[in-house]
Amino acid sequence: MTHLLSEKISCFDLEGPLSPMDHAYEVMSLIPKGKKVFEVLSRYDDILTLERREGYEPGDTLRLLVPFLLGHRISEEDLEKVSREAKLVKGARDLIAHLQSQGWRVQIISTSYCQHALSVAQKLGVDAVNVACTHLPLRQLAQELKEEDLRVAIEKEGLILDHLYTEDLESGKNDDQIRSYLDQFFWEELSGTSLGRILDQVEVVGGRRKVRALEHFLAREGSFLQNVVVVGDSITDCRMLEVVEAAGGLAIVFNGNRYALSYGTIGVASGDMMRSLRLVLEVWQRGGRKHLHAAVREGWLIPPEDGSCHWLPGASQNELDQIVDTHKKFRSLVRGEVAKLG
Repeated sequence: MTHLLSEKISCFDLEGPLSPMDHAYEVMSLIPKGKKVFEVLSRYDDILTLERREGYEPGDTLRLLVPFLLGHRISEEDLEKVSREAKLVKGARDLIAHLQSQGWRVQIISTSYCQHALSVAQKLGVDAVNVACTHLPLRQLAQELKEEDLRVAIEKEGLILDHLYTEDLESGKNDDQIRSYLDQFFWEELSGTSLGRILDQVEVVGGRRKVRALEHFLAREGSFLQNVVVVGDSITDCRMLEVVEAAGGLAIVFNGNRYALSYGTIGVASGDMMRSLRLVLEVWQRGGRKHLHAAVREGWLIPPEDGSCHWLPGASQNELDQIVDTHKKFRSLVRGEVAKLG
C-alpha cells in the first residue's frame, strides 16, 4: 500500500529548468563585446563562490553587471524587450499546468532580474506573488550617477576585454589575474563611490538568498524543508539544493552542471521537462525518497528515449563524472552557448 505525501510544494529555478535563455547574458549582447565582459564576470563569480568569499553569493554576477549596464544606458525597457524573446524549455508549460491541476503549489526562485522572471512566469501561468527574483530599478539608479561615474565603468570594461578575457576562461589559467584585478576594482576602487553605493543597493537572489526565499514560501504555506521539491541546475542553486537534500526533501538537478549535481538528490537529463519530471514527481508524491530511490535503481522511471536519471547521494567520483557528461550533452542541447556558464 502506497502512502501519499500530504504536501505538494515545488520551487523551480527559472533559467535552465524553465527557460533556456540566460537573460543577463543576452542583455549584455546589446553592448559591443558585452558577452565577453559577461563571461569574465561569470568566471569571477565562480572563483569567489568556490573560495566561499564572505558576503558574496553565487549569482552576484548580476550585481557586478550593473555599472556596465548603466554606463551604456541600458534601460528597464531593454531588459523587458530581451525577455520577450525568451522561449520555454520543452514541456515546461505543460508540467506547470499539470502540477497546478493536481493541487501543487508552484513557486519560482530566480536569480534573474524581475523584468525577466515575471515575464517568463506569466507565460507559465505562475502568479507574481509566487516568484522571488532580483529587483533592479535601473531608472532610479541611473538618476543617482554622474557622467564621470559612467566613464569609469566604460574605461574598466575596456581593460577587462584587453587584459582578462580569453577564449578558454574555463581552463582557469587566468583566474589569479581575474581575481586580483576585479577584487581591486569592485571592492577597493568603487568603495565609497556613487557606483559602489549603487552596487550595495542590488541584492541578487542567489545562493543563501535562494534559501531565504524558499524558507519564506514554506513559512507562508506552513510547511518545512523535508516536504518540498526544488529544481535547479547551476551554481546559484547549490545552497537551495543542499539544504533540501539534507532535510530529506527532493532536490532535482535538471540538465545541471557539476556544481549543482554535487548537491542534489536526483539528476534528470532530458530535453522534455513534462515527459521526464512528471513521473518523478508522481513517484515522490506516492512513496517519498525510498520509493523514488528504488525506481531510479530499477531503471524504469524515465524511458531512455526521454532522457536519463541518476541517484546522486553516495555517487563515487567516477560515477559523478559520467553523470556530468550525460547532463552536459542535454544542457548543450537545450541551452546552447550559455550551457558553458556556471
